[in-house]
Amino acid sequence: MADQIIVSLEKKIKTITLNNPTRKNAVTKTMVERIGEAVSESEQDGTHVVILTGSEGNFCSGADLMGSEEVKADVTTYLKESVNPTILAMQNTHVPIIAKISGTCVGLGFNLALACDMLIASEDARFSQIFTNIGLSSDGGGGFFLPNRIGYYKAFELMSLATVFSAEEALYLRLLNRVCTQQILDKTVLEIAERLAAGPLMAIKHTKANLRQGISGTLEDTLTLEAENQGKNFQTQDFVEGVAAFLQKRKPQFKGK
Repeated sequence: MADQIIVSLEKKIKTITLNNPTRKNAVTKTMVERIGEAVSESEQDGTHVVILTGSEGNFCSGADLMGSEEVKADVTTYLKESVNPTILAMQNTHVPIIAKISGTCVGLGFNLALACDMLIASEDARFSQIFTNIGLSSDGGGGFFLPNRIGYYKAFELMSLATVFSAEEALYLRLLNRVCTQQILDKTVLEIAERLAAGPLMAIKHTKANLRQGISGTLEDTLTLEAENQGKNFQTQDFVEGVAAFLQKRKPQFKGK
């Protein structure tokens, strides 16, 4: 049986591929846990940016409820012990994560994408918080991500009606960074990933932390964190290199230190 999660690391870019194509990359309990592990390992293995994607033309059709009697027997434990730690690992890691989306992106799959830092989709992508279609409510952080992105009223509409919407509609709702053709999706995502991988690692790490604090905390707390992180940035080799490159009117060569 082929690996249902394929992880590769090349030139500081880690790609995590959901590989359950006969189920449109629906995620099993083991797959969810492996995503979390691969993200957490990125803190120590030299990864500067993660790309999360799916195989064979689809991102993810949600949880593979047919694939595990254990999950169906105790879904609360599955969510608390497998799904929730993975979502939190994605949110809490300092490594930026890009969702590369095509085809189906619904349910838990949609919420895995929303847990990323950037979302790039092809024109054929379709999105839905599909849970109510089968008599379920949201999980995987949908009840947090969606209203924070688009407001309560629209979030309630999309969730309660299990609305299916296009990539263009998702872009209009500010749920995506970019939409492109399928032909240039890989190129577009790789170019962004390469820019992040070549950037000042600590500054990008602190930028992500500052934004997370800004979303969930107060202005006062955000100002405090920004001040503390800026002090750390001033101590890095990348800051010295950035200033030198600016004064010398050349492209900086950051080392991530």
